[in-house]
Amino acid sequence: MSDPLPPAQEPNLECVFAADQVRARIRALADELLRVYQSRDLLVVAIAEGARRFADALVEELEVRWLLPQVLYVRARRTKGTGLEEVQVEHVDPTEFQDRDVLILDDIADEGRTLDAVLQLVQEGEPRSVECGVLVSKHLRRRVKLPIRFVCFELERGWAVGFGMDLDGKYRDLDHIAIVPGTD
Repeated sequence: MSDPLPPAQEPNLECVFAADQVRARIRALADELLRVYQSRDLLVVAIAEGARRFADALVEELEVRWLLPQVLYVRARRTKGTGLEEVQVEHVDPTEFQDRDVLILDDIADEGRTLDAVLQLVQEGEPRSVECGVLVSKHLRRRVKLPIRFVCFELERGWAVGFGMDLDGKYRDLDHIAIVPGTD
């Protein structure tokens, strides 16, 4: 009988933003949003699954400050057709955004295609205002021009994981943000 295969080695993740830095930046973003939106009726549109943890933490901070936004989680997925990747936003009626102040949140703006697809859908609904916010922005990899007003962290190298971001479904539950080695 042969020996069983050893368990797959997990990469030694490189922490780039510690848990306390992430929480502090989210608190600061909540303060900034409070100044912008004051007591207006805010609709937060979070792109699941990646942005769920970021959105939940931010909304929690806003609620402490008595800004009580409504949260809508949307699911966007990439599909391949005719050689190009398309992003489909599932089960969302653009009329939900009509005459609303909307803040779209995503975990990471890398190429920007997913955030752009959600932004276009929200704009179809003719909101009163629409802004975008991300936990991590990777500006150098951007393929589409995006009006991202609120950015927690800038990062230009590596595959980011943690605080909702994943690699093949792993590392979403990390309280910090890390880079997977060898992904520059």
